[in-house]
Amino acid sequence: MGMNAIASADEGATPQAKSKPAASSGTGVLAGAQRMRDLVPGVHTLGGQGNTLALETARGVVVVDAGPGGPVTRGMIAHLRTITEQRVLAIVYSHGHGGYNAGVPLWLQDAAERNEPPPLLIAQRNLARRYRRYLETAGLQAWLNSRQFRRPLPPATAAELPMPHMSFDDTLLIDGGDRQVELIAAPSETDDALAVWLPAERFLYGGPSMIRSIPNIGTPLRTLRDPMRWAATLERLHALRPAMVLPEFGRPITEAQEIEEAFQMPIRALHYLRGAVVQRMNAGMSEREILADMHYPPELFGHKFMRPIYGSPDYIVRDIWRSENGWWDRNPTNLHPAPPAEAARAVFEALGDPAAVLAHAQALADARQTQLALHVVDLLADADPQQPVVAAARELKASLCEARSLQCSSVVSRQILRSCAEDLRGQPIGATRAQDPPSDFSWD
Repeated sequence: MGMNAIASADEGATPQAKSKPAASSGTGVLAGAQRMRDLVPGVHTLGGQGNTLALETARGVVVVDAGPGGPVTRGMIAHLRTITEQRVLAIVYSHGHGGYNAGVPLWLQDAAERNEPPPLLIAQRNLARRYRRYLETAGLQAWLNSRQFRRPLPPATAAELPMPHMSFDDTLLIDGGDRQVELIAAPSETDDALAVWLPAERFLYGGPSMIRSIPNIGTPLRTLRDPMRWAATLERLHALRPAMVLPEFGRPITEAQEIEEAFQMPIRALHYLRGAVVQRMNAGMSEREILADMHYPPELFGHKFMRPIYGSPDYIVRDIWRSENGWWDRNPTNLHPAPPAEAARAVFEALGDPAAVLAHAQALADARQTQLALHVVDLLADADPQQPVVAAARELKASLCEARSLQCSSVVSRQILRSCAEDLRGQPIGATRAQDPPSDFSWD
């Protein structure tokens, strides 16, 4: 297998060396913002998708995530060779989201060109099931990813979802000779996520379970993510008492108080949200009623590690709701709905004066009551677009989506709303990206 020893988990604790950041690399929300050398001795980031890691051991380099392929992965390989000429012993998949390990073939090609054994591909056991599901629903995944990331993305192929050689359930120890690398199942954003723990150095790479913002739960275009499972993962990782925590994105956390807050703030917030939503569900409130009634205490949700820059508190409320309820929104009209075109036509015909509805929606828009304007314009926007007033309503709705995007803190909400505006105008997804307002997005 190319690895001399893989055994059960072991633990230890000694202090780590100071980090030495190097030059930045990578662009975009999911790109590795910077390349950092010697976070602890022999531990570096490679500037891929997220904080792709290179862990030097006596038996070779353990790479965590191969990157998205193409020039990004080639740059990762080239950067590694400025650090060490050691062979790549293993590539560890931090989780199964697309793009994080599409670059595996380039690493395999590099090993072959260097006349070295191919690296062993290692993942948590659930990853293979996720990859099979992504291939089965490749068209759907391309549709939703295109809208979330504001660029046309083709359906993934099997080559972009390379299956691991080895998997594990709870923990796996990679014996590097002079360094023990422990992989720990860390279900959070995905059920196949893992964390990487160096017990001797007390260094933790949290993977997708650790980000410098509110946990990414309830994302509009994704499947259910269990908030309590995520909290339990954070509690488990916190119990390791790391001296340095590297999140999935951004700079490491090294101060003891900040490390404590990086764990405790999301743990406390997730428990608070669960209790608050369950209390309201037990009182018979619907999802929308709960969303309107929720309070987000600033001592929790105003913390710097809980910024709603990618996720959002109300996203999490929705996933808690979904975890205990079916798909029905409690409106009997929607229990067995008419076909969309028929329903839209019936509403349009009942309005009497559609132009007055359009004018009212425009007045709300002019008064900067953007969300209310969206509710009103929806009375028209789904009807026959050959009707001039409907075409005008669809254009107004597109403009409202753009305006609403500026009012949202979550980059996911902003990009979905702008993609919806393009859909309404019949434009290809991402056609107007060059006109998007400048973004000051930063994981740090």
